[in-house]
Amino acid sequence: MKLHKDAFLKKYNPNRTLDKALASGIAAAVQHNSLYRKELLPERKETVVCVWRAYLKELIKRYKHPQSVESYKNDIQRLKTNMNKQFPNAFLSEPHKRYKTAPGFRISHAQKSISVFLKHLWCMGIVETPPQCPVDSIILKAAGKHYPDTKWGCVNSIEEHQRKIAFLETAKGDSKDSLAEWELKKFKA
Repeated sequence: MKLHKDAFLKKYNPNRTLDKALASGIAAAVQHNSLYRKELLPERKETVVCVWRAYLKELIKRYKHPQSVESYKNDIQRLKTNMNKQFPNAFLSEPHKRYKTAPGFRISHAQKSISVFLKHLWCMGIVETPPQCPVDSIILKAAGKHYPDTKWGCVNSIEEHQRKIAFLETAKGDSKDSLAEWELKKFKA
C-alpha cells in the first residue's frame, strides 16, 4: 500500500502539505461540478472557501482514529447543510441547464472535498484509512459503469451517494482491501 500512497502523493502533493491537501479537496469538488453564482464577488468566494477549509481541518482530529461509515456520511451531510445555511446566496440558485443538478452546495461537493482531503492525509500518514473513497466518474468507470451511472455531480442525497458507493463495493468484490485501498490502487488520473 505504501507504494500506491507514495505514487499518489508524488503526483498530487509532492511536498506533502496540509495546504495542498485542503486545496486539492476543494478544487476536486468544484472542478467538474458547478457551484458558485457567476456574480459572486471574489471576496465573498474567498470567505466561502475559508469556512470550507476550516470545516475540513476540523475533521483531522477525529479521523486520526478509525471512523464509521455512518459518522463519515454525517460529516458529508453536515458540511452540505452548514454551507447552504451560512452562504445561501453564494451558490447557484437554479439547476444547472446541462447537467440538471440541484442548486446550492450539494452532497457531491461535500463528499468529494472531504474524501479527497482525507485521501491526502491518509497517504501522508496523518489519519487512519477513510471509511469511503472519493466518488467520481474516473473511479465509477474503473468499476465498470457507463453514463449515466458515472455522473456524480448531481448527487444531492446520502441515499444517492450510497448507490454510487454500492457500485464500487460490487466492483471491489471479495477483495480484502478497504474501499479506500481499492480506490487508491484503481485510481488513474
